[in-house]
Amino acid sequence: MRELSDWLSTYTEYTENTESPLSYHEWCSLSVVAGALQRRVYLKWGLGQVIYPNLYVVLVGASGRTRKGGAIGIAKDMLRKVPGISVAPESSSGRQALILAMKRAITNFKDPADNKTKFHCAITAFSEELSVFLGQGDIAYLANLTDWYDSKDEWEYETVSRGKDSLVGLCLNLLGGTAPDWLQSMIPHEAVGGGFTSRIIFIVEDKKRRTIAEHNISEREVQLGEALVRDLERIAQLAGEITMDAEARDLYINWYIKQDGELTDGKPVIADTRFAGYCERRATHLRKLMILSSVSRDDSLIITAQDFMRGLSLLENAEQKMAKTFGGLGRAKNADSTELIKSYIQQIGVTTKRVILTKFYRDVDAQALLGIEQTLEGMRVIKIKLSPETGEKLYEWIGGDN
Repeated sequence: MRELSDWLSTYTEYTENTESPLSYHEWCSLSVVAGALQRRVYLKWGLGQVIYPNLYVVLVGASGRTRKGGAIGIAKDMLRKVPGISVAPESSSGRQALILAMKRAITNFKDPADNKTKFHCAITAFSEELSVFLGQGDIAYLANLTDWYDSKDEWEYETVSRGKDSLVGLCLNLLGGTAPDWLQSMIPHEAVGGGFTSRIIFIVEDKKRRTIAEHNISEREVQLGEALVRDLERIAQLAGEITMDAEARDLYINWYIKQDGELTDGKPVIADTRFAGYCERRATHLRKLMILSSVSRDDSLIITAQDFMRGLSLLENAEQKMAKTFGGLGRAKNADSTELIKSYIQQIGVTTKRVILTKFYRDVDAQALLGIEQTLEGMRVIKIKLSPETGEKLYEWIGGDN
């Protein structure tokens, strides 16, 4: 019997007295539930397609400022307390190390849908510094990660000593964190917007939620933490096919038709072309979130209208800031410096050329700044004028929140 009426909302309450942004904790909680489910619960979709609830979630924020590591650490500690759940070792960075970890995670369960014993090697990888996990521009590894997202029944690979080998019932759940400037070294230009990044939900924040100088754990937090672990153990025992009730299915179908029409008309939810692949894959992300919402509430394995609305809300909230993910990651000359200066002016509101050159002299010189001025003015995010008092060149932010 469940102790909690809803696991996800209780986790949010449990992490309330921390500095990490709410969105970080929400998506960490989803990753924890996905890790607990492993490959045991699935949604059948169309001819031969099966949706498993594993996620690739990456928390994006400036190093040390947004408390990414704190949020990931709480999630990792929570999942590790559940017996039988495989969590990749800290040293599992790189393709071969992760393959070995997945191979060692092999286990089985009886599927009540057909009463058959099924084998799988589901594993959750936590990486507070995604650059360590992914390495630097490893295209082959990114291709494998792209392949693994779809949780294939069998995945073959070449080994040095044994020739061909395979992973049965592969399922990788990934929760990582990174600073925006690290993305340039981790993900080559040609991979941005493609298969790998389209499978990731980027949760972007630019500041922590609050300042907490000292956190004394309350008795209420202890009780919530223990209840969360006990219910997570119950969630980890769920198995079989999950289905949608009639109301949820109607809502999803209407949403899908509307979204598909907007894509056809060239009106994606995120205008940045680097998210074109993500926008096409958005429906798959929503299906996964509906599964996670359902099992968070109870053991029925039925997706309701409530789960559809919750999943869509989570996705839409994340998408409001997702376009900021890649920032300076582009082919244009000075793209990174342009993004850096653009973000600074947006934060300050009004500043001067002298301040910009003083603050960013390591990144840009006077000649390069002239081109950046023209770019930002052409984007209509800044207005350039002269100070009536000093005659200095002023940059005023006029571009709104994005």
